[in-house]
Amino acid sequence: MCDFEKGFILCSCKKEEKPVIHNKNSRRYKKSPQNEDNSYRWSLAEFVETFESMMEGIYEPPSNDIGQGLTSEWILLNLNDRNCFDFEYTPKEGDSLVIRKPQTYGAFLSFIFRNGAWKEDFYSPFGIMLNKLNEGKVEEDK
Repeated sequence: MCDFEKGFILCSCKKEEKPVIHNKNSRRYKKSPQNEDNSYRWSLAEFVETFESMMEGIYEPPSNDIGQGLTSEWILLNLNDRNCFDFEYTPKEGDSLVIRKPQTYGAFLSFIFRNGAWKEDFYSPFGIMLNKLNEGKVEEDK
């Protein structure tokens, strides 16, 4: 796995087309740990609107550390210091960035662009409409 102490790039890697598998149930095509993608993933979304929701429930709040040197403090330092994206992007008020740990549920970091800077914050999954802008992998900065 990567070590992100030197920095990171939010890569919008193009999704590779998966080959057509004619016999999906054969043992040859069963998922094995070495075939699964172990990379950290990110998604970027823009705030659209709030609405009144009748849904109720609980949700897992973001973590402060998802491993391999990816802490909310380290991510914020880089996001507010330089452009970490590998595509042309200018953050707008209310934009949301979520970084997830591979193959885990609930281990993620969340940031919202507010007052001209990225802040550690998250949107409730109830009553908020977001529009996905881009997604990809977190890669080491070389």
